[in-house]
Amino acid sequence: MGSKTWDGVLLVHSTTRMLALRLTVSALLLCGTCGFSRYWFNQLNNCNPPEQLVGKFCAVVVDNDVDDDGIVDFRDVQKQILYFDYDDDPCSLQQWEVVTRWTCRYGYSEDYARFMYTLWDPNKDGVVNANDFTGFNFSTIDFLSIQYIRFKDMYCGDPKNRENPVDRVQCAEVDALKPEDIKCT
Repeated sequence: MGSKTWDGVLLVHSTTRMLALRLTVSALLLCGTCGFSRYWFNQLNNCNPPEQLVGKFCAVVVDNDVDDDGIVDFRDVQKQILYFDYDDDPCSLQQWEVVTRWTCRYGYSEDYARFMYTLWDPNKDGVVNANDFTGFNFSTIDFLSIQYIRFKDMYCGDPKNRENPVDRVQCAEVDALKPEDIKCT
């Protein structure tokens, strides 16, 4: 098919080379060890995390105030947990579901997502459900402040949490922020 010989070397027609190149690129994009797996997961699952840390904080607030009443409460959390459901069990969250949501939707590191999961599982039974959030009631302004304080003080305040490349960048960003910088427009 469309090949020529030149001094004993088989030259393949350009369309065949293009097809081979396309197949190679497709194989590279589909293999999980090529570094593209997170990219394709994000594209297929509508992952579009905010680039700036304040945007991440605000996205968490918007997602948690499900009824848009300016209060993040137990009812909102019960509904918001459904966004984490990747295994068709809407009543409980596994750690991998939280990691998936926090890395995909918000753009945090997997380490921070695991940290969040440990906060949500106060009885340490390995499963998070709506009962783990009883007594949850904050204004969205307070909830936004909690996002900032938790990330800056509780997470980035521990030097071991600054080793991950994503965390290094995000912790440096939160270090440069002041409380008055934390507002959603």
